[in-house]
Amino acid sequence: MDTERRSLRRFATGPLQGIALVLYFVLLPYVVETKWRFSYGVTDGAVLRDLLVGLSLFWLTFLVLLVVYVQQLRHRRALPANGCAWLAGVVLLALPFLLSSSAGATTRPSPVPEVVAASLHHDGSAHLEPTSQAHLDEARVGLFALALAAKGRRDRLVAAGPDEDLDALAERLGEGDDDLVARLRDVIGSDLDGEVVVGDDAFDVAARYDVEPVVVSFIGPRPGGFALGYAREGGSLPVDLAAPEGDLARRVVALHEGSVSFAHSDNELMRALVRRRDSSTLVVYTADPAELDEELRAMCVTMRPATGTRPPGTRREVRVELLRSYPQVQGLAEDFTATLRRRCLEMVSYLAMHPGEWVTGDRLRSRVLVHASVDASKTTLTNTASSVRRALGSDERGPLLEPVSSGLYRLRAVGLDVADFHRYVARSRAADPDEAYDLYLAALALVHGEPLASVLKGFEWFTFEGHRAQLQRDGEWVARALHDAALERDDVETAFWALRQGLLIDPDSEDLLDALARVPRLSQFGRDGAGAAQHQSVGPGRAVAMSWAFERFGR
Repeated sequence: MDTERRSLRRFATGPLQGIALVLYFVLLPYVVETKWRFSYGVTDGAVLRDLLVGLSLFWLTFLVLLVVYVQQLRHRRALPANGCAWLAGVVLLALPFLLSSSAGATTRPSPVPEVVAASLHHDGSAHLEPTSQAHLDEARVGLFALALAAKGRRDRLVAAGPDEDLDALAERLGEGDDDLVARLRDVIGSDLDGEVVVGDDAFDVAARYDVEPVVVSFIGPRPGGFALGYAREGGSLPVDLAAPEGDLARRVVALHEGSVSFAHSDNELMRALVRRRDSSTLVVYTADPAELDEELRAMCVTMRPATGTRPPGTRREVRVELLRSYPQVQGLAEDFTATLRRRCLEMVSYLAMHPGEWVTGDRLRSRVLVHASVDASKTTLTNTASSVRRALGSDERGPLLEPVSSGLYRLRAVGLDVADFHRYVARSRAADPDEAYDLYLAALALVHGEPLASVLKGFEWFTFEGHRAQLQRDGEWVARALHDAALERDDVETAFWALRQGLLIDPDSEDLLDALARVPRLSQFGRDGAGAAQHQSVGPGRAVAMSWAFERFGR
C-alpha cells in the first residue's frame, strides 16, 4: 500500500502536474486574448484586465522557470519533484529528435522570399547578407561558406602558436564544420583545378574525409549557390584578383588538415617551399605565374582570374555594336531588366550615337522609346533609364549614364563600333597607302552582318536621322578603296572580301554589285593550267567553283 501511495504521489506531482501545466501553457494565451476584448463590454472590465495581466505574468514566469530547469538538467543538477521539473525532463529528452527532424527538413528545398549569402570579412570571419532568390536557392547553402570561414580562421589560430585561449577558440570554431568541409571534397571532384557552384544538392553528397591537400577560394554568389575555386599542387586557383591582397589571402582556405602559406615573389616562394614541414602545407604564389619555370610552378599553387572577374588593373569596357544583324552591348555590369531589354538596348544605342551630347527626356520618349506612333510615358522613361544605369555600372568617375540634370541624359565612356568605323575611314583618306590599307581592313573587319537587319521594331531614328545613309556612303567608299588596293597587290581574295563586306552595309549598292561581277578569279587558277583565265571576269554560265579563306578577317 505504501508503495502504491508513493507511486500515486509521484504521478500526481510529476506527469499529472506536467500535463496540466502544458494545457495551461497552451490555452492561457487564447483565454487572455478573448477575454481581453470581452472586458471592454462589461462594467468591471478594468478588474478583469488586471486579472488577465497577472495570469500573463504567471505564464511568463512559468516559461522562464521551464528554461532554467532545462539548463540545470543539461548540467546534471538536482531539481525539485514537481510538474515543471518533469516537463523540463520531457523537453530535454525530445530535443535530439526535434533537432534531427529540423535538420532533415532542411534537406528538402523550400522557396523563401529572402535568403542569406555568406561572404568573408577581412579578419576571416563570415558575414551573412540578405540577397535575392536569383542568387541563392536556399539559405542553408551559406552554411558551407560559414564552415570554410571557420576552417580558415581555425587554421590561422593554430598556426599562430601555442596558446590556451587560442586553442580553445580554434576548437570551438571547428565544432560542426568538419562534416560540411568534408562534403566539399566530393563536390569539387578530383581534377587538378577548376570552379564549382556549391548549391543545395551539396547536402546530398557523402562526406569524404580525405587527406589529399586541396586549397579552395570563395569567389562569390552565383545562381543556385555560391562559386568556389579549387586547386591542388601544380594547379591554378581561380580567384577574384581584383580583391584587396589581405582579403584575398583570407578567402583562400585549405580543405585538408593542413595550412596555406603565401609567396609574393620567386624568392619568397623558394623560402616557403624549403621551410614547409610536409606536403600538407600548400604554398600559393600570388604574383604572375609566367615568371616561374615549370618545375617551381608544379610545386606550388598559382592564381588566375575566376569566371566573371577581372585581373587587377584592367578596366571593364562597355561597347555598343550596331554593325551586325541584331545590336548588342558588350561589357555590362549586369543584364538589362528582362521586360525592358529592347527599350534599354535602343536607349543605350541612341545615346552612344550622340557622344558628349545632352539628350532631353522628351526626345527619348518621342523618338527612341516610341511604339506604334505613341510616345512613351515618363514612367517608362524613368524605369528604362534606371535599368540602363544599373546595367552599365560605374567607374572611378561615377555612373556611365550620368545622373539626370534638368531632364537631360548623357552617356560617357561607352564605345561604339559605328563611330570607330567612321574614324578609320576618315583617317584612311589622309594616310599613306600602306597605312591606309591597314585602316581599310580594320574598318571592314568591324562589320559582322547587315546592320540592324534582324530588328523587328524600333531603331527608326537610325534611318531618318541620317546615320544609315552616312554608314552606307562610307561603307561603299572603303569597300571600293580596299578592293582597288588589294588588286594592285594581286590579292584577289581580299578584294572579293572587301566587296562582300561593303554589300553587307549597303546591299543595294549598284557600284559594289557591278564591281563584284568583275572580280577576277582566284590567283591559284593561274598556276595550275588555267593560264589567261586568271584575270577574266566571272560571267553567267562560266562560273568557277571557289573556296575562300577569310577566317583572319572575321576574327
